[in-house]
Amino acid sequence: MKHTTFHSSYKPEFEVVEQRKGNLRLYPHTDQLPVLLRALNLEFYGGLPARLARLDERGTGFDKIALRNAALMFCAYINAARKDSLRLIALPDRDLVTRVTAMQRITEEDPRGDVHEFRFYGGEDFFPEIFLSGKRLRFADHVLKRFDQRVPSRVGEDLTFFLTAFYGCPVISMPLGPGRVFVLFYDKNAILGFPYEEREREYFVKTCLTANEMDSLQVEIPPRALNFHYHETFTQPKIRNWLPERLRMNLYESWKAKNLPELIPNPEREMSWFRTASLIKDNVIAEGHGSGSRILFVDEIPGPCVLEAKPGQVEAQYNEMAELRRARPDVDWPK
Repeated sequence: MKHTTFHSSYKPEFEVVEQRKGNLRLYPHTDQLPVLLRALNLEFYGGLPARLARLDERGTGFDKIALRNAALMFCAYINAARKDSLRLIALPDRDLVTRVTAMQRITEEDPRGDVHEFRFYGGEDFFPEIFLSGKRLRFADHVLKRFDQRVPSRVGEDLTFFLTAFYGCPVISMPLGPGRVFVLFYDKNAILGFPYEEREREYFVKTCLTANEMDSLQVEIPPRALNFHYHETFTQPKIRNWLPERLRMNLYESWKAKNLPELIPNPEREMSWFRTASLIKDNVIAEGHGSGSRILFVDEIPGPCVLEAKPGQVEAQYNEMAELRRARPDVDWPK
């Protein structure tokens, strides 16, 4: 049974253990999650200005954006490669208050290869599994291995980078050879592709590809856009606050240019969490945020993907079908 020493000064000499349920392995053990999160929250909130540490659903958009940036920094840089193999991801709750969550990996042992699912513990009232357009996501072990091989990362950071990249933005599904692939941006220029099999109640993701491994990516109209969300029930949005066709074009251009992922640089100088946290609000102001800034869910669907609007920015409203009818009036689009 897997066990590692928890890396936290708030809970020293604590062993994180694996839970066994038949052919399933859960790490960390479900019963340990409240203990682990309490120690992580003491560290995270202890470094924040009091206004952010106390933030709840009544907070301003600016403060919620600042908290989100703080949580992203805490999870993706300060804790990217923990010695205890505990991986953290910043997720907004239903009130758009970002929480530090502890990832629980659920591994099903199979003679053909392990299969993984992920849940994220942010407290007893927030323990989501993330769905994609109404279906559960399951990942072949091959996905994580190929991500580690094909996407540059520092030792121990590969799973953190994978979680942040995969769940960070909406997904476009595109034809690739005889099958289909989820295509998403990994950074500003490079894309990643995740071939998958669509089943009745799940998407089974089979491997991870960069532009070099995708030889026959195809364009289709309209693009097939999918949304991440917390609750299994899903209704396809009629109005979007982003344009799938534009994202599809950008992804396709990146694929044609064969842009490959690069190692995401760390900040120029390493700082303690307390020093980093003290600069968060100044950094958000430098990005143009202030009184009147807003944070909102992508397509108004509670899930991991959010948009940040600066003061005066108007939320985009795109009716996909209306746009298609205007661009291609010769096509008999569905009602």
